[in-house]
Amino acid sequence: MKDIVHLKWLSDLADAEGQIIVELVERTAFEGATLGYAGRMSNDEAEAFVAELRYRLSKGDSLALVGVDEGNPVFFCMLTRSAMPNCRHRAELSKGVVHPAYRGQNIIPQAFREIVLKAEALGIEQLILDVREGSRAHLLWQRFGFKSYGVLDDYARVSGEVYRGHFLAQPVCSLRKQVFQDKPSKGSSQHD
Repeated sequence: MKDIVHLKWLSDLADAEGQIIVELVERTAFEGATLGYAGRMSNDEAEAFVAELRYRLSKGDSLALVGVDEGNPVFFCMLTRSAMPNCRHRAELSKGVVHPAYRGQNIIPQAFREIVLKAEALGIEQLILDVREGSRAHLLWQRFGFKSYGVLDDYARVSGEVYRGHFLAQPVCSLRKQVFQDKPSKGSSQHD
């Protein structure tokens, strides 16, 4: 299938890009995504969300991967490298969202290829994330080879209900095998 979405990495966030990301998060929340928001953000929540993204990007350890199709926001994910000197080989993926109308259209493999390439360029060897148990995102991450290394029983609370969360990890070289069908990048060697 042809890649339909233009993906780009952001190291800072303009107002228009911030608004696009807020709209995408809100849209996916309406469709049952579990990103910490149950629906439309208040103006204060949206401003705080964008301010937090800007702050994380300004520190230099975070990058945002944004996908756009004909000006419409369809994908967003944060990649944040550990600030700990002994853990610089590790990065966290967070806020991963796909517009509901674009699910099943090859965006995730396309985005994972970009994430693998960026991680390799930065010397990141392991990706970690956390997700609500049993959610669409949880099942997706597992399908792409992420394995649980821990469970938190009181991970999230929504409308008085408590949800478990899973902490997942995967080596970048393993994700590469999944999304590039074992094609090594130029200048890299594969180690198992």
